[in-house]
Amino acid sequence: MTMTAVEEPMTEYLFSVYGASVRYATASPLLAPPVNELLRHFRRDSLKESVPLSLCFRAVQDRADIPLTMSSSAHQVSSGTGAAVGDRRETGLPYEVVQDGGLLIADFFDVGVLVMDGVQGRADGYLIKPETMQANLIEYLFHLALIELLRLRGLYTIHATALEKHGRGVLIPGNSGRGKTTSFISLLRSGYRYLSDDHPLIRDAGTHVEMLPFPIKIGVTEATIAFFPELRNAPDHVLHPGSPKRSFYAEDLYPTSVGDCCQPAMVLFPHVVDAPHSHLELLPKSRALEVLLPQALLVYDPEVARREFQVLAKLVQQVDCYRLHFGRDILDLPKLITPLLEQGR
Repeated sequence: MTMTAVEEPMTEYLFSVYGASVRYATASPLLAPPVNELLRHFRRDSLKESVPLSLCFRAVQDRADIPLTMSSSAHQVSSGTGAAVGDRRETGLPYEVVQDGGLLIADFFDVGVLVMDGVQGRADGYLIKPETMQANLIEYLFHLALIELLRLRGLYTIHATALEKHGRGVLIPGNSGRGKTTSFISLLRSGYRYLSDDHPLIRDAGTHVEMLPFPIKIGVTEATIAFFPELRNAPDHVLHPGSPKRSFYAEDLYPTSVGDCCQPAMVLFPHVVDAPHSHLELLPKSRALEVLLPQALLVYDPEVARREFQVLAKLVQQVDCYRLHFGRDILDLPKLITPLLEQGR
């Protein structure tokens, strides 16, 4: 694959994500704010690492402006409408992923193209008419590219919400509609600390797996808002309007704010049931791993996939895994979860 150089005056933004330095460059004033919003907790004035991960996003007006030519050996490895980053509207985008030598090319057709070079630790994004895009779509595409590069530094992610209490982590994986965000907020409002609404980072810390905060806006549906008085009564400058979800920052509503890196202690797989009371069903480790694996993102490099599988298997071995049959006692969920979490302290 060949790419034609595009000369543009770039502005650089620097971040440090748990030891992985990230340099983001763009010439477009439209492509900077969503990335700075996504990584606002990781912003830095300078970087210690001499060879940072490098991401460069450019605005183009037409697909023909994307300087991309694939070689004859390029081949498709995936396609569909999703396989992306969490319960977000953008996961319905049609896409095609192509491998061309050492490059991974994610083609979103009329939206744009991501070109990721794992060996060089670099990603180039070409977004078509970003002035017509919502900010969360720009953030989403950057997030995809960043996750792909972070894997090479041993930082993996999973589709889950995550919280921390007294240094012990709770991971709640699952697809939309299964009670994941509702159970997450029920714990958050009771004194748990926020790690991530959609994609916490995990890494192998040797003796155990470590769970790392990746704090972003928390997205909530109107159905979830209805359960919690502080959300129902929140003004628009706190609970930001949006479709299909509204969003807020944890620290704007809950005093416990963002948690610390921690060792996960419990994984909950929620399932909404029509019952007055919630209850837990202990899952065998093998079954828990089987349910957890589909919540990981697609991996195209066999060696990276092997390492990521080992980390997830190790995580399951070190925690208690439960099926959470989530009933109508939504506000009382901490009474069920906290005693079990504190038993292991």
